[in-house]
Amino acid sequence: MNRFINEAGSDPSKYGLSSGAVAGNMVFAAAMALDGQTMRRDAAAVTVADETRICLEQLEGVLKEAGCGLKDIVKINCYLTRDEDRAEFWQTYDQIFAAIDTQAVRITQVVGIACGCRVELDAVAVAP
Repeated sequence: MNRFINEAGSDPSKYGLSSGAVAGNMVFAAAMALDGQTMRRDAAAVTVADETRICLEQLEGVLKEAGCGLKDIVKINCYLTRDEDRAEFWQTYDQIFAAIDTQAVRITQVVGIACGCRVELDAVAVAP
């Protein structure tokens, strides 16, 4: 049976969004530094590094709820609104993943992202 994961206090019926889904042992998770009340970028996401950390913390929380962690990611799509932010994003991303033994397939694309956010993550993990 499939199940959906939502952040505490979120109302998926309001916007039709879920933070993650579990299908068998596959976990699909997404993260944005989004204030659910204002539907704008979280005020704590001052820099791209801040926003990247917030996204990775959210992603980790969704994965934990599904019984796995960042180490279980097999593929991650990283979306940025500006190519100029790539270095700051990757520096922060690499700092967090440095201690994790994973070689997840990853791509970075420059795209439009909703609500004033500059970073969005979309990951696939395999639960142990």
